[in-house]
Amino acid sequence: MNEITNWEEIETDDFLKQFLDGKSKKADVNQVLSVAKQINKLGQAIEILNSELQKQVLANHEDLLSQATWVEKLEGVLSIMQSHVQSLLSAVERLRGKIVDPFNRIETQTVVLARLHETSDLLRRVARMQHLSKRLYSQMTNNVQGPDIIKAANSLHELEQLMMDTDLNGLDVIADDQQAVKAHRMTVQRLATHTLTQGLQTMDRGKISTAVQVFENLGIVNGAIDNIMDSALSEIEKIATESLDVTLASNHDFGKRGAPGRAAIPSPGSSGNLRTRIWDNLERLFQDTLYTHCLQIELLQRILLEHHIKGLDELSQKFWDRVNCLLSKVLIERAQGSSFVKQALEGEYPKFLRIFLDLSKRLKERSRSIGIYHIDRNVLLPFENAYLSRSVSRLLDPVHTMFSGEGLPTQDEIDSLIRTVTNELSVSLVDDGLSIVVARNVGKAIRLFCLKCEQGLLVGGEASQVIDSPTAVQQTNVLLANLLYYLSSQINRVIANLSTGLPSEGSTVITVALKETDKLTKNILSPLLASISDAIESIILTMHDDSEFRDPSSPLGKEINCSLYMRELQGFILRSVNTFLAPYKNQAVVAECCKTVASRCIELFLRHACLLRPLTDFGKAKLIADFNQIEVAVAPLCRGGQLGSSEQQQYRTLRALKALIPFNPDEIVHKVLEGDGDCGIPRSLVLSHLFSTAPPELVSPHQNANWSVGRLSQWMDNHPKERDRISFFSGALERYQLTVRQQNLPTFHPLFPLMKKLTNSNGH
Repeated sequence: MNEITNWEEIETDDFLKQFLDGKSKKADVNQVLSVAKQINKLGQAIEILNSELQKQVLANHEDLLSQATWVEKLEGVLSIMQSHVQSLLSAVERLRGKIVDPFNRIETQTVVLARLHETSDLLRRVARMQHLSKRLYSQMTNNVQGPDIIKAANSLHELEQLMMDTDLNGLDVIADDQQAVKAHRMTVQRLATHTLTQGLQTMDRGKISTAVQVFENLGIVNGAIDNIMDSALSEIEKIATESLDVTLASNHDFGKRGAPGRAAIPSPGSSGNLRTRIWDNLERLFQDTLYTHCLQIELLQRILLEHHIKGLDELSQKFWDRVNCLLSKVLIERAQGSSFVKQALEGEYPKFLRIFLDLSKRLKERSRSIGIYHIDRNVLLPFENAYLSRSVSRLLDPVHTMFSGEGLPTQDEIDSLIRTVTNELSVSLVDDGLSIVVARNVGKAIRLFCLKCEQGLLVGGEASQVIDSPTAVQQTNVLLANLLYYLSSQINRVIANLSTGLPSEGSTVITVALKETDKLTKNILSPLLASISDAIESIILTMHDDSEFRDPSSPLGKEINCSLYMRELQGFILRSVNTFLAPYKNQAVVAECCKTVASRCIELFLRHACLLRPLTDFGKAKLIADFNQIEVAVAPLCRGGQLGSSEQQQYRTLRALKALIPFNPDEIVHKVLEGDGDCGIPRSLVLSHLFSTAPPELVSPHQNANWSVGRLSQWMDNHPKERDRISFFSGALERYQLTVRQQNLPTFHPLFPLMKKLTNSNGH
């Protein structure tokens, strides 16, 4: 076994380490070493520790001596301090005795004083309560005119505050007073309720104000007001129920009813009287009962506001809302319980609405709160929907009936429809909203009538021919158009008669629907007018066959008569108007449609007049005469109305071009370029007219394209822009220019540069 030579080995030795650290394991090392070895190791360790201690003492003996001296001094100081602490504890005990005893005595006296104060306050309250009880008794019994409930309420209010702030239960001295207070409170409350009821019935502001003040002092204002409202609503419900009770006897005694389990069925001839009595009852319900209660509640609200009572500033609105809910419930219940009542309210809904509106109007006139008493449509909605459903059936059924047969409707059938329209609109005038809805239904009937007429409209060749006499198909279409006009004129008369009562929106709805009649009339006229326009174009085309325009042998002094084609055109237009258009009674629509035909006629005349080639001086004079006659020709088409903007433009062009024809080409071009006498004449027309005096080698534009005059006219219809037309006409000029160059001719014809000026100056 190795010997231990210094103290550092003690720390590293496994056996000795267990004596230094209490947490080290001991069992393992002890089993390895025997007891003798263990004792030997311990002996060596002790010797080493002793020698180490001696070394440390020798090395630090001065410090150890100094510390031992200070320990002795510290023990002396601690001894002195202990004596001082003992003296301090004795002084504290003496001071504690001087403070605690007086505090205990003061605390006891304070408790006694608080109890004396509470007892004194209780006695004072009891005395005050007894005094107020005596005063309350005096106020309730000693007044000659009866109890002074306002003063009594003030006393009760103070008494209740006393009893509320302090628990006075169990005091025999005031037990009788407490019972008396409860009894007097009930009496005052009963008297105040009676006073309020009387005040509302007589609209006496003084009584109502007195009752409100009493209730305010008693702290039961809200409850009292709720009771008043509930009582009023109960009375309204009772009277409303009885007003619509068809089981009542035929006399006016609402208290007598039929036997239990037996329904009273109106006897023959009595249903009219019963319905009259129901409306009389409703009139009284709204104009008497509801009107009176609403005014009473509003007066009550104003007095509550004068007393500055919060939370009740919308009392009238709340009451009116509850009245509407109540009426809705009663009306629906009575209508479901009696088909007679249901038929009365639904069939004569405008009458019921008028009663409601009259009530609202009267209340608004008397009320300061404008806007409260508006009609709640939810109350009336079930009956309004049923009435409007019947109303639209009454309007649409006659239309279906009059078109159900094989023939067309008669004026008598339309008159029946007009009477229905008049009646429906008249009874709806009680309310703008109802009038507008009924007006929409009238519009539906008008559109249905137009639809039925459109379905009966006949089309095809027989409907559009203008050669023979009017066919049966055309006569049928005329009859349909006249029926549309008759319906429109009669309904317009109805609207004019009802203009003071019918709202503008309702009139507008019907007027818009009536426009469908004019639209359908235009559709009827459209194929006929298209045929007239085609025939007019065919007649105007024949001017190119008139040899007098280009016959050089015709002298200028020769008498100029109207051209044959112009006489034919005048006769055709006049015959078409008198034969095919005059039977239409809606001449305003006919005139409007004829404006387009007149404009087309003038446009075609101008176009083909400028295409005449060659045109001699006599031909020019004859053409000027035709310019005068064309106005006579289209005059029948322009009757009955002002010309539109396009027709007026055609007339201006007609007269301006007529003024240019007598001039030579140089003057014509000069006037057009300078704007003198132009008046909006299209350059293409002027250019086309200049070709009439051109040499044969300067061919016309349609000849340049190998077209006929008719095809050129069709092309111009499809190309209305001046730029396209000028470009097309320029092709003939370019061809002439190319021909001159190819033939090496010395000069151009004098007309060519004039025409080029027109094409070059027209950039648009």
